[in-house]
Formats: sequence, C-alpha cells, structure tokens
Amino acid sequence: MNFTPYMLRLFLGAIFLTMLASCSFTGGELGPNSHFPYPNSNVEPLGSVSAEVSRTKFLSAQFVDQEMIDEVLTAALRQKGGDSLVDYKLSVTTTQVPLLPIYTTTLRVSGTAVKMTIGQQQVR
Repeated sequence: MNFTPYMLRLFLGAIFLTMLASCSFTGGELGPNSHFPYPNSNVEPLGSVSAEVSRTKFLSAQFVDQEMIDEVLTAALRQKGGDSLVDYKLSVTTTQVPLLPIYTTTLRVSGTAVKMTIGQQQVR
C-alpha cells in the first residue's frame, strides 16, 4: 500500500494529538460517617459541605494517604463548624500532564456536616 503525503501527515497528526492528550483516572467511595460518634450524643445536621486537596508529584502519582484524608475532612468540617460528616462521598482524580511525568492527585469530599452534643439522647 502506498502512502500519499496527505495520508502520512494525517497519520502523524493523529499520533501528535494522541501524545498531547492527558490521562486521568477517577475513583470514589461512599461512607456513612467520617468520625466515630460520641456515645449517647445528639446529632444535629449543619448543612452540605465540600472541599478538595491536591498534590503534584514528579515521576509517579501521589497516593492518597492519611494526611490528605485528614486535611480534606478538616477543610470540609471548618466550613460549618461540624464534628463529623455523614453520608459523605470521597473521590480521587489523578491527572498526568501531557508528555511529561508530572501527576496531580486531587482528593474531593462532599457530605453533610453534623454537630454532636455529648449527653442524653432526646427520645421522641
């Protein structure tokens, strides 16, 4: 098969565009609550919150560690002054810069902030 100059340019252009495309991976998790509730505590919802934390690394992707999780949970809870998140969703996205081994990992959390008051539960 003979390649014409037009076909060759088209093929090389497709390869170049593919090399410029960045890769992105996303995963997530749903959780019932972010912290252990106090015994006999009254839980009062404060409202929806969300936060994100990003880390950039050279040559390899940043793994989500406990420090990142603590940082994103603290940032979310500060928005409403809560003690815990309920029905929260954690998602992680890792993106590579095109043509370079530079990776950005972003951890996002969203859920409902709650305030826990230690004492007797109010029975209705």
